[in-house]
Amino acid sequence: MDAKKIYNLNFWHATKNYGANMTAFALQRVLEKLGFDAELVNNRIDLDAKAYKNTSVVKFFKKYLKINSDKPSAVNLLNDSSQIFIAGSDQIFRPRYTDDKMQEYLLDFVKPEFKKLAFAASFGLNKTKFLEETPGDVIAKMCLSLRSFDFVSVREKSGVEICRDVFGIDAQWVIDPVFILDKSCYEDLIKNSTVDYTGKLVSYVLDKPEGYSNACQYLSDKYNSECVELSGSGLPVENWLAAIKNCKILLTDSFHGVCFAIIFNKPFICLSNKTRGGARFESIFEMLGIKDESIQSYDEILRKNCIFNVDYECVNEKIAREAEKGIEVLKTALNTPVKINNEKIAVRRNFLETELLRVRDEATIKFQLKKVRWRIFCILPVYAAKYSWKLLIYWSKQIIGIFKRH
Repeated sequence: MDAKKIYNLNFWHATKNYGANMTAFALQRVLEKLGFDAELVNNRIDLDAKAYKNTSVVKFFKKYLKINSDKPSAVNLLNDSSQIFIAGSDQIFRPRYTDDKMQEYLLDFVKPEFKKLAFAASFGLNKTKFLEETPGDVIAKMCLSLRSFDFVSVREKSGVEICRDVFGIDAQWVIDPVFILDKSCYEDLIKNSTVDYTGKLVSYVLDKPEGYSNACQYLSDKYNSECVELSGSGLPVENWLAAIKNCKILLTDSFHGVCFAIIFNKPFICLSNKTRGGARFESIFEMLGIKDESIQSYDEILRKNCIFNVDYECVNEKIAREAEKGIEVLKTALNTPVKINNEKIAVRRNFLETELLRVRDEATIKFQLKKVRWRIFCILPVYAAKYSWKLLIYWSKQIIGIFKRH
């Protein structure tokens, strides 16, 4: 077993969310620079499936990301080839987004004697909203899982509070991996872009509520610029990065849209997307000392100047400090000794029990399908033959009767 092998679970597979792709790319590159062989765990999509195979985002996955399999694999088997597992970055601590894969993103499948780390993981919400959104039984399960981690760092300041007050664990506040990776890595990707959005108004808005179209038209007229839509465009990831780097202004409700506007020192308008998690914006602005406020509705664009006026000289210095801190936190996490506690043993046992039930249910379903196929291919023809003869006799009699009458 390779001591430098690391498996990383996050939302790299999101085919319509460039930010999720980029934070996975960034953390993998950072780990590689630290001398580790980092692989992203594919527990979601078949990259060779017809629906994905020729899309630009999947091409990016295959070209730039190291993924453990082209097809979703059984995470439990990963214990055979690595002793270090990292959950994060992105909203992997938000059950609404992990659904039936929550146990996997919380690393419940990892053997107790192996290392479980969370790096820049996110709940996406402040404590009050997290408690409102998350059922009590789910919180109880998360509590057991999070207490089984050897080290936890979170992306938002509110996440530190949630870890402390809700789950009784200590967590460190770190910046998103996209800021830790050197900007030159993104510049290298942009060299492969095939578009030029220099001087254009660019929109990367994931949720388009009422007033969005009017706001875009207003901004286009005000700045005498075409509004280029990135969300849902199917653009290659390299083009998405280039669009943000070269635009005149970025309009976005995306956390990572804001992150890359800051990385490339661009003017931007930020709608705080509360559904996807408003605490994310508040946290990064506080960390980097950005004092402008996000808009709450697109109508505000028509009434006031909503462009963030950022002192990028000052912000860039803070990014450098936070990136250095992030590297140190990651090194500390990787060097943290493994602890074997009751929580680790319990979540591993629970995961295996869940897997056992799943396998049993699958076996039952397969058996039932076999019975159905048996009836279709073996019994049905018998009935068909039986009744077809009756139909043949019936219609023969009808035809004979017609001839007799005539």
